Amino acid sequence: MQWKTKISTDKEGIHYIRGKALPKLIGEMSFTEATFFLLKGEMPKPNEAKLLDAILVSCIDHGVELPSAYVPRVIASTGNSMNAALAGGMLAIGDYHGGAIEKAAMYLQSAKSAKEIVEEAISKKEVVSGLGHKIYKDVDPRSEALFTLAKKLKLSGKFIKKAQDIAEEFEKQKGKKLTLNIDMAVAALMSEMGFDYKLGKAFFCLARMPGMIAHAYEEVTEEKPYRRFEQSDVTYEGPAV
Repeated sequence: MQWKTKISTDKEGIHYIRGKALPKLIGEMSFTEATFFLLKGEMPKPNEAKLLDAILVSCIDHGVELPSAYVPRVIASTGNSMNAALAGGMLAIGDYHGGAIEKAAMYLQSAKSAKEIVEEAISKKEVVSGLGHKIYKDVDPRSEALFTLAKKLKLSGKFIKKAQDIAEEFEKQKGKKLTLNIDMAVAALMSEMGFDYKLGKAFFCLARMPGMIAHAYEEVTEEKPYRRFEQSDVTYEGPAV
């Protein structure tokens, strides 16, 4: 079986990534810079590296209540290895948890206007990805922090403007304000740096991994084995017994 790749190769006992010797990158490149370089094939400018770093921090954790935290804990509690727990946490990420970044970035990178995007979603009775949040009803402070930083780093452009236009257009068409959430903010910022929308879920997975590790580790070191529901937590709605 033949494989083709532009990403990495080995030559004379040295591993090369995008043409650069890995041993020379160690200590010279941060993890965030290396991630940017690996994905785009070019070194990030200082402001791009700082913004990508901020994106990863913004999504690193959001509480044990979320599937990407409690799923790994449940799996770890039953005696599975750390990698099994993390794999389960990754599989808990989907369109309604972390996956909205990809759909929101697709909106932003499309040729459709904010008006067209909202009209189409409403006509299909679909949720506009990147709008609304269970906790943050008016403003998502993570989004505000990212947008403020992007402006400071001179990386605030047409994609952030389009994201804000989508939020305003939704309020105009539905008469209801939904907060521009972290998913839309990350989608806008990754778009400003030239990343394809298809990397949306990947960015969330990468960012959330340290949080998953912390929760799984806490579970196995501080809790008793075998996490399960109590009977009082379950409401039976079947045939009378």
